[in-house]
Amino acid sequence: MIIHPPRTVPIRDEILISSRIEVRATTRKVPDNLWFRFPSSSQPSDDADPFVVALLLFAMQSGEDIEVRSSLSRKIYEGLQQYQRVFHSWFPDRFQLIEIHCSQLRDDVPLVGTGKGAAFSGGVDSFYTFLSLRKELTHTIFMAGFDMPANLVESIGELIGSFSTMMQESGIEFIAGSTNIRMFVNAVDWTNAHGPALIATALFFKHRLSDFYIPSSYKEGAYPNWGTHPDLDPLLSSESMNIVHHGSHVNRVQKLKLVAQAPMSYDRLRVCWIQDIGLRNCGRCEKCVRTQIALDIVGALSKYKTFDKRTLDHSQIRQLRHRTHQSRVFARELMREAIQRGKLLVWGSLGFSLLRREVFYRTRATVK
Repeated sequence: MIIHPPRTVPIRDEILISSRIEVRATTRKVPDNLWFRFPSSSQPSDDADPFVVALLLFAMQSGEDIEVRSSLSRKIYEGLQQYQRVFHSWFPDRFQLIEIHCSQLRDDVPLVGTGKGAAFSGGVDSFYTFLSLRKELTHTIFMAGFDMPANLVESIGELIGSFSTMMQESGIEFIAGSTNIRMFVNAVDWTNAHGPALIATALFFKHRLSDFYIPSSYKEGAYPNWGTHPDLDPLLSSESMNIVHHGSHVNRVQKLKLVAQAPMSYDRLRVCWIQDIGLRNCGRCEKCVRTQIALDIVGALSKYKTFDKRTLDHSQIRQLRHRTHQSRVFARELMREAIQRGKLLVWGSLGFSLLRREVFYRTRATVK
């Protein structure tokens, strides 16, 4: 894989930063260029570092060495070697160790007294990080093209408008960008690729931010092998920016206990897997149901306008299928919190759903 020197093109009040990517070891059709787009006022850098970070897992899965026809931060280069070893140890059959070659290794000058940023999507994890660090954050970054495709203009516009107002009222600069990164890494699986993509976005602002916070997805002790991870994220820090994995000391219910104290979240919390519905949640998908359970446990579900129904539907809870390990981790976590708070009906409905799943898979295995 060849990553050509990034090019910067002004487009009205935005800047498009793109790099031509030559991919050789895969038959998967990908675009000729990887691009990121940001407001001109955000002053992104044009280094190749973000492109290398964003494409690392794609190259590892393809078993293709990376040639960077530009300079690369020495610290990021060294971190990429360690990052590779972790992912290869997790998934030895999927991700191969590769070589990274560049025109020059450079030592960026550490900056003192610059800003602190965090990724923000409007979900539970990013709301918790934003609210718990609000007094020290100077920037938050939202990216279209991550969870939500960049072509969903109306829904994205609704999110950006609302989040921008909230950040402005909090005295925080809100950077709304977009990218086509998923057209490269969807084959990798977004649950893994989202980590490097988030960090790549942050690295465009390493000359403005000394620290960047990646919201945690899980609590310590319950982490699966996953794209954002307390052992992984700091490895991709640069000389001038520390990447910090934030919030893994608390679980989802504990996060929502803090979030529910902030009225600004009542009409902005968005967790749904359905993408083109703006600042709304479908209330039916598994992610919506478990978020409603957590909100009910902390006594705040009735406050959240982004859910049409503000009371729990226990038939929905009992029908949860828990197809993934992550889903079962969250279900057990919710059960522990429910029993501690005397929510016996919630505890029983979740327990029924887990038992139902277990019976289904054991029966199927017996039939086979």
